[in-house]
Amino acid sequence: MPDRAKSSDGAEMTFSILIQFIRRSLLIGTITLLAACSQKAETLKLSVTQFGSATEQAFDKYGDAYRTQFAPFPKSDIAQRNTFVTNIKDFTGQVTPANIDILLDPDAVKVDPDVARQWQDTLKGLRSQYRQFVAIFDNIEAGSALGASAVTRSGPILEKLRKQLATISNDFARTPPQFLTRRSTLIAELNKIRSQDSNTPEAERLQVEAWWQQWNSLIAAESAMQAETLRAFVTASALGDKLQGQIDNYAKLDMASLITAVEDGIKLSDQIGKLSPADLITQTTGLLETATN
Repeated sequence: MPDRAKSSDGAEMTFSILIQFIRRSLLIGTITLLAACSQKAETLKLSVTQFGSATEQAFDKYGDAYRTQFAPFPKSDIAQRNTFVTNIKDFTGQVTPANIDILLDPDAVKVDPDVARQWQDTLKGLRSQYRQFVAIFDNIEAGSALGASAVTRSGPILEKLRKQLATISNDFARTPPQFLTRRSTLIAELNKIRSQDSNTPEAERLQVEAWWQQWNSLIAAESAMQAETLRAFVTASALGDKLQGQIDNYAKLDMASLITAVEDGIKLSDQIGKLSPADLITQTTGLLETATN
């Protein structure tokens, strides 16, 4: 009997050690898996950050393009002072709060406050949508099962944002903003040159040539503004397309694939940065089709 008791105690001890080993192995395996999931989630966040930064830059450019439509030519403080002194000298009416801005800068265009506020609200709303999308990944608990689920749920949200980016890009390419106030200023100057009877033909020719140079410089700056704004949207759209693929195939992708995707995003941004304005427009025409596939 004593021998049987000892045998039973030994078996129980062996079983207990086996259970502890299994538990320890499961714990180590779980920790390893969570660590791998955490690294995977953090790597995906890099691509999300790329997309978020690109959309921020696109809307920065978009806002600047809207504002510069109504911005006058920049003037030095001395030029502004001289303009004001001349205007006051020639002005025979009563200075009032309603006309002081015109006297200070007759080239400035006062945008209706309600229109300006509506535009700012629209731009703020657009930014908010993309920031909320990025925040999904900021709030994901690293390595949790809920985190993987949140990645999956973000897919349809990104699809809607990509379609929106494509629509904005196409609309911008079809009807790009222009430097309206500056164009009007130069056109007024040209009409003034042509109406001056005191000019000799040679003097008028020189003034028209100088005006032509100013106009060409303005159009070049305007085209650059349009191209850089469109470039920012094409970049954001392209990075969004790549991110969509990563999110849709997240469960199948390993760390190496996600790291490669981040590197590809950097290369893609660099490639788009070298595209000509004509190439950018060509890229834009395919954005809606890509966004809906």
